[in-house]
Formats: sequence, C-alpha cells, structure tokens
Amino acid sequence: MHKFLSLFLLGITLLISSINANAKDSIAVEWAPFIKASGVSEQDLIKAADLVNKYFLISQKGFIKRELVKKNKSEYADIIHWQTKDNAITAGNAVSNCARCGEYFKLMDMEASSKAGAGFSHYEIIKTW
Repeated sequence: MHKFLSLFLLGITLLISSINANAKDSIAVEWAPFIKASGVSEQDLIKAADLVNKYFLISQKGFIKRELVKKNKSEYADIIHWQTKDNAITAGNAVSNCARCGEYFKLMDMEASSKAGAGFSHYEIIKTW
C-alpha cells in the first residue's frame, strides 16, 4: 500500500509539473478582426495577405500559423498563432516597418474595423498559411 501511495504521489507531482510547464509555454493566439474597405475584392485581400505572410510573418520569431476567416461579405479576421505572447508583441511592434503590411492595411476600413469582431459569431476559414 505504501509503494502504491508513493507512486500515486509521484504521478500527481509529475502531472502538476507538466501543467505548470505547459502553462508557461502556452501558445498565444492573436485575434485581429477587421472590415474590408469598400470596393476591395476578396481576391485582392487574399493576395495582399499572402504577401504579408511571405515577406513578414514567416520571418518573425515564434510565428506558427495564420488563418484568414470571413464572417460575411465585409467582416474578416486574421487569427495568428505564436509560440509566446512576447513573440506576438515583438512582431506587432515591427509591423509599422513592413511595407507589405501597410498595403494590406490599406484594404481595410480602419474606422469601421475598430468596432469589428464584437459579440458571438461564426466565421468561415478562407485561407490558412
């Protein structure tokens, strides 16, 4: 019985250690909803998003993957997965130096986007990198 209790306690200790280690190393998910600017086609949006991936995101430390999702004909969101929150923040600080990112942002209605993504809703994945 004593041996079983020792093994049980060892198992619990290992489980707690694993949970704590995973909590520190958890993936950060960036949710960036936006409204597509009037007159911009979805194909133009995807083309510009591809360039952001190719020339910016894939070279950022901690970048894992990205999805572009669509709620309706004007509401979209970028979902970006990072190894850490710090990686996401560092990339966010560097985005202002990215010309391709600026071209992508020009396809968005920035004023309307400030209110995008609120509440419960469903989106369709239109592109994954």
